[in-house]
Amino acid sequence: MPKESKGSPRANTKDIYSEIFTVILGSILYGVAVAFFLGPSGTVMGGATGIATTINHFVPQIPIGTFIFIINVPIVLVGLKIYGFKMLWRVVVAVITTSLATNGFELLVRAVDISVTHEPLLCAIMGGAVLGAGGGLMLSRGYNTGGSDLAAVMIHKSLIKSISTGRLIFSLDIVVVVGSALLTKNYAGIIYSIISIYAYSLAVDYIIDGNKTAKMTFIISDKYDDISHAIFTELERGVTILDGQGGYSGAAKHVILCVVKPHELFIVKALVKRVDPKAFMILTDAKEVMGLGFEAIE
Repeated sequence: MPKESKGSPRANTKDIYSEIFTVILGSILYGVAVAFFLGPSGTVMGGATGIATTINHFVPQIPIGTFIFIINVPIVLVGLKIYGFKMLWRVVVAVITTSLATNGFELLVRAVDISVTHEPLLCAIMGGAVLGAGGGLMLSRGYNTGGSDLAAVMIHKSLIKSISTGRLIFSLDIVVVVGSALLTKNYAGIIYSIISIYAYSLAVDYIIDGNKTAKMTFIISDKYDDISHAIFTELERGVTILDGQGGYSGAAKHVILCVVKPHELFIVKALVKRVDPKAFMILTDAKEVMGLGFEAIE
């Protein structure tokens, strides 16, 4: 039986179905985490989810998912103005699907009166872990749920370039957690929020292979210049152009060397396929990467 080509319509259809399944599963896990654990216990994560949970404390009639969507609208609109729809369409999809999933499970909990647990510590751990699993799955396919992540990226790009994106995300999340504690007068909740955020980060790191590992890509293409430009502008990752030579033809070749984080690999594949479907790619694991854009050199 002939081997199925990666560029065949059947293979492309499998990729589409795989991506749809990942988004749906990630959104379901996201909704379960909020509706069954974080919402009922009042455990506040950072970002849009944390703000939405806090508002829901005062306006419980409106589902948390609705607030998540409303909070993300202005953030996404600003992002679209800066980056354009081509770069942010996955964020738009993720915001919509996670908001709908959260609302759906919240309505289910209210209708059937389902209660898993209200024990704060268990809710913090399970809520953070399940939310991280959902978020990690979506990140592995290039989807981002917006909120403080997107806001931090825009702030870093447009306003405060001296502070890393990671630190900005952490700072925004701390503001949300502390602000929520002050508004709800639930100061003990800060401890549970920290536990939940830690569980979330561990789950995300586990899903996308950890924050020290990376993917090293070698790309051989006659359109190396266009591909390099796309990687730089869309991912803000640097590339190195290596000189090579075809073993059979003897023709000079340019090889792109680029190292990306695991959750960025899907985007690299997509943009290479868009620019040059005939490009040749070699993907390999990098156990640890240190330097600009990754871990600091120890």
